[in-house]
Amino acid sequence: MVNNIKKTPLYDAHIELGAKIVDYYSFKMPLQYDSIISEHKNVRSSAGLFDISHMGEILVDGKGATEFVQKIITNDISKLSDYQALYTPICDEEGGTIDDVIVYKYNSERYMLVVNCGTTKRDLKWINKYKTDDTNINDLSNKLSLLAVQGPKSEEIIGLVFGEKCTSLSRFQFIDVTENDMKMTVSRTGYTGEDGFEIFVGNSQCVELWNLLLEKGKDIGLEPAGLGARDTLRLEAGYLLFGNEIDDFTTPIEAGIGWTVKFDKKDFLSKDTLLRQNKNGINRKLIAFKMRDKGIPRTDSEIVHNNNVIGKVTSGTFSPTLEIGIGFGYVLNRIAEEKSEISIRIRDKDFPAEIVSTPFVTQGEKCD
Repeated sequence: MVNNIKKTPLYDAHIELGAKIVDYYSFKMPLQYDSIISEHKNVRSSAGLFDISHMGEILVDGKGATEFVQKIITNDISKLSDYQALYTPICDEEGGTIDDVIVYKYNSERYMLVVNCGTTKRDLKWINKYKTDDTNINDLSNKLSLLAVQGPKSEEIIGLVFGEKCTSLSRFQFIDVTENDMKMTVSRTGYTGEDGFEIFVGNSQCVELWNLLLEKGKDIGLEPAGLGARDTLRLEAGYLLFGNEIDDFTTPIEAGIGWTVKFDKKDFLSKDTLLRQNKNGINRKLIAFKMRDKGIPRTDSEIVHNNNVIGKVTSGTFSPTLEIGIGFGYVLNRIAEEKSEISIRIRDKDFPAEIVSTPFVTQGEKCD
C-alpha cells in the first residue's frame, strides 16, 4: 500500500518543539504544541505562528485570466486593484460549493487562488474543465510554503522582520518582498479573527523564515500554534470551514455568505441557480448558536426543537474566550429566522442553546 501522507518542510521543526502530530487530509500537521486553549489565548492576547503549508496554491495567468476567474467564482474581482485579494466561493452549475478560496490579484493577467488542502486536486480538475486557450493554470502547491502570524502583536513582529512596507498594508492587500535573500509574498489576511499576516515562501526557505519569525517575535510573545487553536479561533470569529459548514450540497446563500455572490456581474457558472434561490428563498439556513449552560457541542451533535431533531451541528467547540460552548448547524429557515428555542443533544441529554449572530468574538473581545 502506497503511503500518500505528506509532510510540510517544517515537520522536523514541529517534532523538535514537541508538537502532537495528526493526519489532516493528506498531511501530517501539528495539532498543538502546548495546549489548544493556551495557544488560542496567546493568539488573542499576543501572537501565534502557524504552519499552514498544507493549503494549495493555483496560479492562473494569461490574457484571458480575468474573464476566466470571473466565470468560476461568485464574487467580483473587477473591482480589485493590483495586489489586492478577496474571499469567494467556487460553485458548480447547481450552486453547490466546490471550495471557498482567497483570490490574489497581481494584475489583470495574473492571479493566485489559495485553496483548501482537501480539495486541491478536485479544484484543479474543475478549473481545468473550463480552461480557455488564452489562460494558463499551474499548481504551485508543492513548491510554496505558507506561514501565518496572527494576533494583536502581529504587526509589530512583521515590522521587525519586513519593515513598514508590510505593516502599512491594509486588510486583504499583499506585497512581494525580498529579505535575507528570501523571495516572499506577504498578505494582510488570516483565519483567526485577529489582525494578521500570511507569508508565501519557497519550500527551501521555509525553515529559515520560521526560525527568523520565532527569533524576532520571542520577546513580544510570539509562540507556535497548531491546527487545534486555528479551529477554535476561526469558530469564535464566525468563519466557515469547508467540509463542515459548506460543501457540494450547500450554496453560499444557505451558508449565510450570500454577500460573496455578486449578481450584477457578467455570467458566472452558478448565476442562474443562485438567482432562483435568492428570489424563491431557502428551506434551510446555517445558524450560529451559543450554549446557555454547560455542555460542549461537537460535529454531528443533534439540534433539537420541541423534542424533535431538526438538524445537526456542523462545527462545535468550547470557546476559550467566552468560556462556553459555541457552534454552527443547519436548521429549517423558519426556525432560524424566528430565533426559536433550541437545544443541543449531547450524550443523550438536551442542553439549551440560543441562536446568535456572528462573530462570537472580534479581536479578542466578546460580542453581544
